Amino acid sequence: MSSKSVALSVLACASGAAALSAGRGFLSMDAEMQPQRVAKTLMRVEDEWSAQALCSISSDAAEECSTAASSFQKSCSTIASSVVRASSGQRENVAEYMNDVCTEMENQDRHRARCVEFGQLIAGAMKEDSYENREHFDVSSLCTRLWTRVTKEEAARMEQQHAEEAKAAATEKSAEEAADAEEAKRHVEEQAKVEAASKQAEAEAKVAEEAEAKAKTEEEAAKALEQKAKEQKVADEKKAKEQTAKDEDARVAAEATATIAEAEQIAVAAKRVAVPANATVAVANATVAVVPANATTVAVANKTF
Repeated sequence: MSSKSVALSVLACASGAAALSAGRGFLSMDAEMQPQRVAKTLMRVEDEWSAQALCSISSDAAEECSTAASSFQKSCSTIASSVVRASSGQRENVAEYMNDVCTEMENQDRHRARCVEFGQLIAGAMKEDSYENREHFDVSSLCTRLWTRVTKEEAARMEQQHAEEAKAAATEKSAEEAADAEEAKRHVEEQAKVEAASKQAEAEAKVAEEAEAKAKTEEEAAKALEQKAKEQKVADEKKAKEQTAKDEDARVAAEATATIAEAEQIAVAAKRVAVPANATVAVANATVAVVPANATTVAVANKTF
């Protein structure tokens, strides 16, 4: 429903109630002018007034916004005039009725404030003379003042809304930046963890490799030592055998030398004794067969040469 239609509806209802007696219930007695119903209608009208005001102050106002002020003026004038005439021009009745209407706007602070403002402007513009109010009420200047206030209030509200939106955008941006920073930090930390784990794995692998190399070196050294010990043992055994052989050869040679010396002594002694041919001579418990001078076989110390 347009503001003009709403205003005409209010006007028609107000005109129908004008014949009722004066007093607090002069308008509320009519069903169409019940404060609760009028409050709902007036809130819709106020929304259109706000839209018209915003349209007129918008920097990118479209062509249809050029008639916003005149549309508001017509709507405001119609409603204000209807209320004044329906009250028979009595200011007290208008003040009380508008208070009843505004009171019905529960939980609607902005609408209620504008309703109170509108009622105060209407009552403030009325004079003590009810006839003068009915016939010569200056509704034009009243609506001009209201339009000025509405545009100013809507401009402030729009500015506040823009400020809140900018603040919300800044807060959202700050939150996004904080989230991005946190994500970047988390990524860096994760990357650092990955790099640390990689370095740790490399270090452990290096330690394991060095340990394996050391173990291998120690094993090879042990094998080499064992091989050397075996070779040394073989060499020692060989040397011992060779020494034993040398000792045996030396012993045999010594015995042979001694025997030869003893034989030579016996031979010398035999030459000193004259013995007949084929005679037997006992020498040092040995039996020596006397043989011809050219014989070379001599028995000494139970041995035969």
